[in-house]
Amino acid sequence: MDADGRRDGRRAALVVLGAVVVSLVPWTVYLSLALPDEHLETNWALVWTGFDSALAALAIGTLAAVWRRSDATALLATALATALVCDAWFDVTTAAPGDELVVAALMAVLVELPAAAFSLRVALRAFAARPAAQAVSEKPPSTTRV
Repeated sequence: MDADGRRDGRRAALVVLGAVVVSLVPWTVYLSLALPDEHLETNWALVWTGFDSALAALAIGTLAAVWRRSDATALLATALATALVCDAWFDVTTAAPGDELVVAALMAVLVELPAAAFSLRVALRAFAARPAAQAVSEKPPSTTRV
């Protein structure tokens, strides 16, 4: 791809990501004012089993990528870390007061967040170990691609 194509891709990424950032602030404020404090979810079991199934698939994919020394390791480990943080957040914020909240908080602090930190470490090490990453990091910032 020529320099103009890279520049156009970078410009498009800046515009789209900038629009996402700018729109998320008022949207979040709106949601905080508009949403009810409580909501009965009719698909509660499906929500959690679906999310945990996706989490398991990411863990399996990350394990396989590490085993195979795949170029996908950094991406999969980053996605796994993100999903683990989301899991901890939703477990704690949706738990009922009492024992359920204590268990959710303990799981977050002792299992999910440490696993997320470890997954992020795996991602960073995998990215740093790639020859392409080393070559990109040695180029001047104006020539790196998005």
